Amino acid sequence: MRSLRRLPSAPSPAQPGWRALTGVAVAGLAVGCALLALQFARLGWDPTAPFVVGTSWGLDEALAARHVQVRVTPGNGYDGQWFLGLAYDPLLREHLADGFDMPRYRAGRPLQAFTGRLLAGGRGAAVPHGLLAVGPLAVALGCAASGRLLAAGRRSPWWGLGFALVPGVVVGVMFGTAEPLGLALAALGLSLVLDGRLLGGGLAFAGAALTKESYLVFAVGAALWLALAAGGGRRGRVAAVAAVLAPALLALGSWWAYVAWRVPAGPGDLRAVDALGLPLAGWAHAVGVVARGGYLPDAPVGPLGGVLLVGSLLLAVAAVALGVLVPGLLARLGLLLGLYGLMPAGELLTRFLSSMRALAPTVLAGCLALLTAAAAREAAGWRPRSRRSRVP
Repeated sequence: MRSLRRLPSAPSPAQPGWRALTGVAVAGLAVGCALLALQFARLGWDPTAPFVVGTSWGLDEALAARHVQVRVTPGNGYDGQWFLGLAYDPLLREHLADGFDMPRYRAGRPLQAFTGRLLAGGRGAAVPHGLLAVGPLAVALGCAASGRLLAAGRRSPWWGLGFALVPGVVVGVMFGTAEPLGLALAALGLSLVLDGRLLGGGLAFAGAALTKESYLVFAVGAALWLALAAGGGRRGRVAAVAAVLAPALLALGSWWAYVAWRVPAGPGDLRAVDALGLPLAGWAHAVGVVARGGYLPDAPVGPLGGVLLVGSLLLAVAAVALGVLVPGLLARLGLLLGLYGLMPAGELLTRFLSSMRALAPTVLAGCLALLTAAAAREAAGWRPRSRRSRVP
């Protein structure tokens, strides 16, 4: 492990201890609770209301057969309902997931449901409360981990509160989806990697991947950065890459094999690949809709929806450019996730809630990269030349 701690060789300020981030975490928890309270004020105080259980898939009937009463809405509902369903059958033994719109795809994201079930103490009546608690608690962790990363980039750790304002995190807290937990674990993994605690970072990345499989990209980004780092020797770099990447690959592969055994494939599972397309092709369609005034967000955000959508595109482009020009883990991760943020399909981008959730990793990585760019340049010895030093 000593050889791992020598990677990478570029110096950077030490991250503050976790206790120093207590205030940031508490403030993040308060923001998360406030967002949840706003959703209850909008939808009513039924603990199952934020999950938006639809009538199209029969999940309400399947839960009622288990003596679980939920508020229902006509139509397809929203994605939080699948995490609610999984929390009542986390090990897939009762085949509740078989009736989901995309059975294997939904069942392949277990950690949100497991965490909610754990917070509920295994009591069925408390499962909705436990699942809703995951969001604010994850925001607290994400704010603290982001604050540590930003402090290493010579920013105040209170900038970490920006984690709570990532649009996809806001949507996740208010609708009971997995983005807050997945991003918080990804930020934790990055923070531990910069500490030199690579195996701990790898376990955090594994948790992020089990929350949403696309978050495996955080482990891949950290592994690539370590593989290209100077110092430590080839064996040291191989060990470092294995420490951060192998836990996620092993955990995700094992769980997916279990899902393939327990859950029959459904025709909807193939639709998951439709979310991505050629770079910028989907954006051309989405920006055109916004420019023509035809963008109607599926949430009561008004013109802010179009602003957030276009702003996410600009942030993705900036992250790509910054990742090419600036060294460091966060800049390189911004490059990787900026490229990912250019690939969503146009149909996905024109759905506000889903697009903000899909772009959440890009927004977080882009903001972290932009806020720490100056420190990364200085750590690599990049300093602007003064005019006086120029030869006439």
